[in-house]
Amino acid sequence: MHLLILVILLCFFIFLFALFVLTRDDFVLIRKDVTLDVVFNISFVAFAVSLTSSRILYVILNPSSDFLNPLVFLLFPYFPGLSLLGAVAGGVLFLVIICKQLKLPIGRLIDYFSISFLSSLPIGIIGYFLLEGENLFKMGPIILVLVYTVLFFILIKILLPRLLSGRLKDGTIGLIFLICFSLISLISGFMARGKNMFNLGLEDLILVITLYASLVFLFRQEKLLTKIKKLKLKRN
Repeated sequence: MHLLILVILLCFFIFLFALFVLTRDDFVLIRKDVTLDVVFNISFVAFAVSLTSSRILYVILNPSSDFLNPLVFLLFPYFPGLSLLGAVAGGVLFLVIICKQLKLPIGRLIDYFSISFLSSLPIGIIGYFLLEGENLFKMGPIILVLVYTVLFFILIKILLPRLLSGRLKDGTIGLIFLICFSLISLISGFMARGKNMFNLGLEDLILVITLYASLVFLFRQEKLLTKIKKLKLKRN
């Protein structure tokens, strides 16, 4: 129980620090009069929403009469069970809704929230495997941590400078994160099931829908089909 709370709080602290670094001097947010207070207020509510949606999806995926007891459902440190997909889905939906209501730059904030979330994900994965009693030196945990760490550095070293210079549109980094997260989750799920890898469940369906929708939005936003056609014409 104590380790679970410690891991969640540590991840949230890393998330907040990364979010602070990314948003404190952002000219788009400053121009839109989006202060750090607003960003952090949203982040705390988003954290609560993500935690709740994470628990809800876990209960849906692992139905049990025990969860009919409100205390069992709410006291997740004593009765563990959270879904990472539920946390991501709930957080993204909340951000879209709140940004539309408050007329905030949706794409920009989703980009920064995605990078900040990704910065804390390797620690969260290590904590998860520790709680499950897994050997951290197995290939599975090592590969998963390395993949998300590499993805984080790609976002901040390659894609973030392009976003800040205007070469990428707001929201593109968030879409790329969702695409990568969906792919990684699907592949790790297939590998974990072994011989039953094609025995797909609700979580896989949600991931496939997320992957497809993110790809469609990314191609439309960045006009990738047009760019690909231009490259082909140049080669010819």
